[in-house]
Amino acid sequence: MTSANIRAGKKRARAHQNARIWRRGPIPTPAGSGEHDYGYFGPGSQVWRVVLHPAVTAFLAPVTALLELPHIPLQAVIHDHDPLAVAGRRSRSMSPLMAVRRAQRTVGVPVPIILGDRETADRVAAHLRRYHAPMTGTIPGTDQPYAAQGPELVLFAHVTIMQAALLVYENAAFEGLRRPHRLTPRDRDQFWLEAKQFGVLMGANPEEIPTTCRAVAAYYAGIADTYGVIDGFGPDLVVGPFLAMLRGLTPAHLPELAPLALAGAVTPQLIAMLPRPARRNLGVPAVLDPFLDLSLRLTRPAARVFTVRPFADALERRITGPDAMDLVAHARRLRTTAA
Repeated sequence: MTSANIRAGKKRARAHQNARIWRRGPIPTPAGSGEHDYGYFGPGSQVWRVVLHPAVTAFLAPVTALLELPHIPLQAVIHDHDPLAVAGRRSRSMSPLMAVRRAQRTVGVPVPIILGDRETADRVAAHLRRYHAPMTGTIPGTDQPYAAQGPELVLFAHVTIMQAALLVYENAAFEGLRRPHRLTPRDRDQFWLEAKQFGVLMGANPEEIPTTCRAVAAYYAGIADTYGVIDGFGPDLVVGPFLAMLRGLTPAHLPELAPLALAGAVTPQLIAMLPRPARRNLGVPAVLDPFLDLSLRLTRPAARVFTVRPFADALERRITGPDAMDLVAHARRLRTTAA
């Protein structure tokens, strides 16, 4: 066997190994591969329009985290079951790549649900439901139970994931020379109506899923009392994991940390994308709102970098993995054909 063949074999092995980071079960089948099977959304949907933009890929996970972190029941799930939080309490040092893998799963695993055919979407969604089902317990410092796969938390996760995608798209998605812009009220409501199926697949009660912007606002108003801070939030969910990863950091980790470093560098801009009530949930005082808004306006032109295909593809591949990249490429071709 020649050295070239050996190198090619090693490259294929690395690609397969990397794919396993994201893959759950068989290789996902793209929507539109089979006759009339465009999955649950399809090339004409507002959901595809939003999630297929590379800026959404880059910032979906951190914006979702900003929307979700102040939520008390979700903090309890993270405290008791998230690998980062658990390892941060038990270990003095841990690899920062754990944070990378956590972000990759957040973005990469749901991609087949949205861009795969129906069999793929059903299979991956069932995996997520099974994975979350054992995550139960009691909120620290209280006698209140929580369940990650319970209807309230599943609905919350659905709404925040989809809102994060919409917020990033409307604030950072350049399309050629066209600046990021808010969707029309009709398109925004259509987005939420279509997105309902994602919540159904995750296990939310279909009757409780908001399908208009007004219904989403009413949903958030109805859960206002679920925001706060659990016992041990600072040391267990923030300080402990951060210090443990800092101790475990080596120069070899730096290339894979690039997406997280990018998100960290633009955190003020990501906070500025949030509605003002969400900023208050994070503890950001109202006096900072004008400065956040100005920061976002001044730095928004930098988001044009996501229209540079080599950069966008390299970042997307690092975040979502090779399977998702194949799904994305196929979906983008379908959208171009449909247009």
